[in-house]
Amino acid sequence: MKTLMPSLVSICLALLVIFDGGETRQQEVPLTSACRFERLNSLEPTETAEMEGGRMEFWDHTSPELRCGGVAMARVTIEPKSIFLPSFFTSPGLAYVVQGEGVMGMVRPGCPETYDEGGMEAGETGRRRFGDMHQKVENFRRGHVFALLAGISHWCYNNGDSPVVIVLLLDITNRDNHLDQKPRVFQIAGSGERGGRTGKGHVWVSSKNIFSGFDPKIIAEAFKIDLQTAKKLQSQRDDRGNIVRVKGKLHFVSPRIEQGRAWERDNGVEETICSARMHENIDDPSRADFYSSRAGRISTLNSFTLPVLRLVRLNAVRGLLYSGGMVLPHWTPNAHTVIYTTGGRARVQVVDDNGRSVFDGELRQGQILLVPQGYAVVKRSGQTGYEWVAFKTNDHAITNSLSGRTSYMRAVPLDVISAAYGTSEEVSKRIKFSQQESMLSTTTTPDSV
Repeated sequence: MKTLMPSLVSICLALLVIFDGGETRQQEVPLTSACRFERLNSLEPTETAEMEGGRMEFWDHTSPELRCGGVAMARVTIEPKSIFLPSFFTSPGLAYVVQGEGVMGMVRPGCPETYDEGGMEAGETGRRRFGDMHQKVENFRRGHVFALLAGISHWCYNNGDSPVVIVLLLDITNRDNHLDQKPRVFQIAGSGERGGRTGKGHVWVSSKNIFSGFDPKIIAEAFKIDLQTAKKLQSQRDDRGNIVRVKGKLHFVSPRIEQGRAWERDNGVEETICSARMHENIDDPSRADFYSSRAGRISTLNSFTLPVLRLVRLNAVRGLLYSGGMVLPHWTPNAHTVIYTTGGRARVQVVDDNGRSVFDGELRQGQILLVPQGYAVVKRSGQTGYEWVAFKTNDHAITNSLSGRTSYMRAVPLDVISAAYGTSEEVSKRIKFSQQESMLSTTTTPDSV
């Protein structure tokens, strides 16, 4: 009986890991070596795919840092009056709008076309034609975060006068991805890339869409169309890529544009994927979770504020530091954090479980830095301030701070601080009570980065 106990304990521990509600991510490499770093590196895109209406830039998902986080990242630029053609990912993710404005559509399977132009209407020639019907489209602008569910197709149209820039993070080790742990894009339209590829082969998009592999006759029968039209669906002679320019103006049903004619049908299903809110803007200063008139602000988006993130199992944090601002030392105990710099510069320090500094350097616009689970981090802005968005690999990621009003130091008795650090009672009081802010503070001088 005694000889069976170690095996039973091992099995029970394994089952706890598998069935724990918070454990939703696979592991590509053993836990003992996945996130062991002598030094962390800030990363920039390593490859670019040029397309007719924009481009996609990709970070190397095989880099040690992104392998540790189990994520992949890309930056999409959509030129004015251009569209990112319909496609879907096999991994869930988040999209943050860095700049620009436009319209995004997500096609949720099994859901009705809730936007309807109202049946028949008169055309210019006097003939009558059917009005359009489609699923709901969403307007977006800078600061919007979109939840990307695995297998849910989406498209994005830039109807503004300046480029749209969107940063994508895919959780490729999420349990919803049943293929290999690589970022995959299934294109429903388009031809992948137009040319100009550089780098080592980490482009997500392919050269053909999903219709390309079918016999054109089968497509013609499935859609009840002629063979020539079926070949157009395959984009056989289309080299524009997956981001294309639009001739004229796209027309679709929108309450803001089609006032008095468009209406949204009640599908009778509440709190389902059909009616779920898929995005929120986290740039609005009024929704900040932490705010200092001298230091800056931080806003958090999680599954409590956007419930669909329970399915995506990710959250997002938006931060802004003024000149001389600092995010107090803290750690995230239940998630990896990927920081993307949207503006300015900052000095960032990261410390591992052995008390070693694994990163002490500058982060500037367009760079990312992965902070592994439990690693302590501090940010100090440069003279021009600092802006960032962070993605965390847990929809209810929490933060523990080392200093400040709600910190670890405030939570322990004075005598514990004195015993732990060998300080007098007076010094322990200063350590515990001197910092009155929660997460944001100011420094005497900004870092000269």
